[in-house]
Amino acid sequence: MQRGLVGAGILGVLISLAQPNVGSVPWAIGGVQEPALLRVGELRRLLEPRGVRFNETGILGRYLLEVRFPQTTNGLYLRMVSQNEVSYVVFDDLFINLAQVDLGIGTAVRVVGWASPTITIGPTTFTLGTSKNPVNPYLGYMYLVRKLLIDRSDAPPYLAKLLDEDPKARRCLHELKVNDPPGTIYAVASKAWAEANLKAPYDHPPDFPIPAAFHVGVVQNGRIGLLLPAEKASYASDLEGWKKSRERETLILVRLSGWLREQNAEYQIVRPPQGRSQAVRCQP
Repeated sequence: MQRGLVGAGILGVLISLAQPNVGSVPWAIGGVQEPALLRVGELRRLLEPRGVRFNETGILGRYLLEVRFPQTTNGLYLRMVSQNEVSYVVFDDLFINLAQVDLGIGTAVRVVGWASPTITIGPTTFTLGTSKNPVNPYLGYMYLVRKLLIDRSDAPPYLAKLLDEDPKARRCLHELKVNDPPGTIYAVASKAWAEANLKAPYDHPPDFPIPAAFHVGVVQNGRIGLLLPAEKASYASDLEGWKKSRERETLILVRLSGWLREQNAEYQIVRPPQGRSQAVRCQP
């Protein structure tokens, strides 16, 4: 019996090592955060054996990869780009689609983790990113948070333009002690950032009149690091209070559970002790 268990364990390890890896490469378009690109060939090798179907198509002059998961109602459409004669899809589009596309009543959708997130869509669970070539999910998580905070679901071609590019917007590091497991995602946003995003047309970047705070971070060693404009920060206790605040620098801090229900990220509002935080260091 023990030999059988040992053999099964070794077999499980070998199978996991044999599974295709999907790393990422940077997309040479610049911006505050670089979207990650995934090789189409690697994605197909990972997911086709699990019953996922792929179809390359064109809609309104754009090349798209339709990805249809088992037991889902509709497919996901990811932008396709070519670099050095290799076909890629845009990783951020996966998050956007999960928050836009109705995959069917009761379909489980979950995204957990940072550099190598684990994604569940219906009965299919898979991991993207490797230790050597991790993904950068910053803009994808930003999109989920933007939708839940200001109820705006449009996704401009380059999500990086929804961030204030002024370096002063992220010059101070604030660290908060938390009890969440490693890999838990937090996001913080100022009223100024929300107002600029609400006013911006789809085809024009937001106008940020002052350094507008927004940051997404991942829990490591019991702490969450937030890059903010100022040495001191104050936080609202609830979403309505934040929306009604007259102070444009007032922040809202949210923790994502990873679940998406009816195309919306499940979250909790978190308020630091006394509703304030102090930077551990700031850049000039």
